[in-house]
Amino acid sequence: MALPRNTIIAIAAAVILVAGGVGAWFLLKSPSTDAPAATAAQDDGPLPDPHIVLISMDDVTQGSTLGQSIMTQIQALATQAKEELGAEAKALQTEQAAIAKLPAAERAARMEAFAPRSNAFQQKAAQRDAQLKAAFGQARAALGKEIEPILRDITVKRGANIVMDRRVSAVAPDPGQDITEDVVKALNAKTTSYEVKLPPPQPVQAQ
Repeated sequence: MALPRNTIIAIAAAVILVAGGVGAWFLLKSPSTDAPAATAAQDDGPLPDPHIVLISMDDVTQGSTLGQSIMTQIQALATQAKEELGAEAKALQTEQAAIAKLPAAERAARMEAFAPRSNAFQQKAAQRDAQLKAAFGQARAALGKEIEPILRDITVKRGANIVMDRRVSAVAPDPGQDITEDVVKALNAKTTSYEVKLPPPQPVQAQ
């Protein structure tokens, strides 16, 4: 049974494209989406047969200039954090090991003085970790925002109504269904840069 043209076809796949932060979805709307709900309900019919396209969000991230830029910046920020905190961590570990060798009476007093500095460092490290995770989350959301209209455009052109991550396809993927390369090309033509920024540090609950 053919569906009327003004029917809203909504088919959601059962997967989330995690790498890009984009839902596996497709919502195809006809030009008459402003029709009254009662009229739309009268036109409802059975859902159409699924027409699936596949994508590898990992390959989009790794293969696109934008994705590569984001990952390079995240890695650089992580390396910077490791370098900044590494020396202090090593010094604290060395001091703690030395304190552990002291006689019990002296060790207790030294540990009491050492604990606030150790706790402060742990909070600083946790704070930086939270900043890095937040920066990555923001970058991933930005990448997803750029990819979503590209996915929609390519999927409509392919006459598909479901986008699925290639990793979770239940059947052997058909190369003709894979839109990964098309998405990478379109994304590279659209934008190639995004500045990853650490958000302001937030208070971290003491451990």
